[in-house]
Amino acid sequence: MDEYEIPAWGRSVEYTSPTGKKTTLYGIGTLANALGRTPQTIRRWEISGVMPKTPFKQGFNRLYSKEHIDAIVMCAEKYKIAEGKSMSQTSFVRHVFKEFERLNDYFFKKEEN
Repeated sequence: MDEYEIPAWGRSVEYTSPTGKKTTLYGIGTLANALGRTPQTIRRWEISGVMPKTPFKQGFNRLYSKEHIDAIVMCAEKYKIAEGKSMSQTSFVRHVFKEFERLNDYFFKKEEN
């Protein structure tokens, strides 16, 4: 995916990780739009452990990298997260946690020589 539509109440922030990787961070509304859900649903998923907590925050606001949004959307599509379908009936949870681990290593883990 190239760019995400930023809702009127949303925003984007340019970000450089401690390891020097550059990305764009988006508000929770952008992730919710990309998934066809509400920000409240995304918050509920994080609180209940269905989805990992974002490593990016600005004050009390959750922010998500473009790469994290792509991974969440890809997992949701691949594991058929549909409205009203129980998460326990899918492999979404396991795979989205694995993708977050990979991306968090990319943004925050120093490469060993």
